[in-house]
Amino acid sequence: MKKNHLTITTSSIISYAGIKTLENKIDPFTRMSLGLLATLGLSLSENQTTRNIGLGLGIASLLQLIDIKNGGKITRNDSNIQFYILDENQGVTALNPGQTPNNSIDGLTFKGFNGVFKVSDGVYIELGKDNSVNYSFGLGKLINQNLRSGGYKSKQWVDQQTDLRWKELYDRSI
Repeated sequence: MKKNHLTITTSSIISYAGIKTLENKIDPFTRMSLGLLATLGLSLSENQTTRNIGLGLGIASLLQLIDIKNGGKITRNDSNIQFYILDENQGVTALNPGQTPNNSIDGLTFKGFNGVFKVSDGVYIELGKDNSVNYSFGLGKLINQNLRSGGYKSKQWVDQQTDLRWKELYDRSI
């Protein structure tokens, strides 16, 4: 029994460390989903040690829910203009070219965008050299646009929001 606990604990720690190395490349929805799929495959093994390793991987995968809860994130900024972000903690702040914020974001915009880009919790965004807003690899685009009603939002949407920070962000886009 002790050997099983040790295997599960060791697998959890190693799996979590491995999954976290992908943090800025793959969004947490995808990290969690792929880990849980691998867990399912390993749990079908007849070997108890393999099943225990799978359980450890499953625990590490479920811990990605913490990153989802922590909010949206900009993982790369190759833009050459100033962006404005709606920081979850600080309100609307300026983001210089090449700068990536440490805090989670709810949205972003730039001068001339004439709208805002809503970023859901757990969705990772990359700002391209051509000042485009792109999703990091993974399920983020599907989650943000289809399940969480994120993505580009017009003035009409902004006017319907009770959180006035969205209006302040939109004002930076015109």
